[in-house]
Amino acid sequence: MTEPLQPMPACERGCASRSTRMHFSVPGQISAISSTVDRVVAVARQEWTDDTEKLGDMGLALQEALANAVVHGCRRDPAKSVECWVACDQEQGVLIVVSDPGPGFDLASLPDPKSPRHLQKDHGRGIYLICELMDEVHFRREGAEIHMRKS
Repeated sequence: MTEPLQPMPACERGCASRSTRMHFSVPGQISAISSTVDRVVAVARQEWTDDTEKLGDMGLALQEALANAVVHGCRRDPAKSVECWVACDQEQGVLIVVSDPGPGFDLASLPDPKSPRHLQKDHGRGIYLICELMDEVHFRREGAEIHMRKS
């Protein structure tokens, strides 16, 4: 559900200077992810670009960020929620911030998903994919908040 717009979360890279286009509170359940991604992609297509590859990359990165937030930050508890902010325009591209109520994680301790011993696992590639698909990615609040930009 769309709520009144709140400013983008501040960070050392100036994300708060962007104007929020959308803000969502997403319930901490997997079933809420795809409709959120669809809405963000639709707005990004209208206000940012119609480049299918860029929209696909952004959509997949958002899907992964929301899945991580729901599974790890909310522990799939529908009583908890994930906050998502979106800013987009043709000059600066799209900026997405996803924040969850969890304790975060240690980025340095994540296993390398390209390592032969991790290739067969069915999880553990989300952060890697996000970093590959987006132009800029940084974390705040011990990893409980991710800022992603695509231009």
